[in-house]
Amino acid sequence: MSSPDTMKPALASLARTCEAIANGRFDDVEDLYGVITDDAVEEDIRALAETFSGMVVQVEAREFHSSQLIAELTETKRRLEAAEARLRKENADLKTRLDKFEVTYDQEQAEMEIREVSDTDYFRSLQSRAKDLRSRYKP
Repeated sequence: MSSPDTMKPALASLARTCEAIANGRFDDVEDLYGVITDDAVEEDIRALAETFSGMVVQVEAREFHSSQLIAELTETKRRLEAAEARLRKENADLKTRLDKFEVTYDQEQAEMEIREVSDTDYFRSLQSRAKDLRSRYKP
């Protein structure tokens, strides 16, 4: 069993380190390893320090993973913004081109062109042949 003299520094170190961890500072984690490996410290205190060190490893792993995800998301956002800018430019270019090719529909012109086509002998001949074919193959 450990003496109270060796317990106080170990508990104080453990308390400081746990407070630092709770505040997101992991620099003092080495102090936990010191408590874990000190045979003069009671087994329960060493087990507690080992548990906290395991938690620190998990927290650091999560933070590392989170920072990687944030970096990936930042890069994805950058790419999406670049793609959006390209699409905006392409849409503006297409709109400009479309405006240049604007076509107006002239009803009178269309009717005149239809009359010109339908008043030809060739068109009347096609109509007559179509009518004959329909009458032959009608059920």
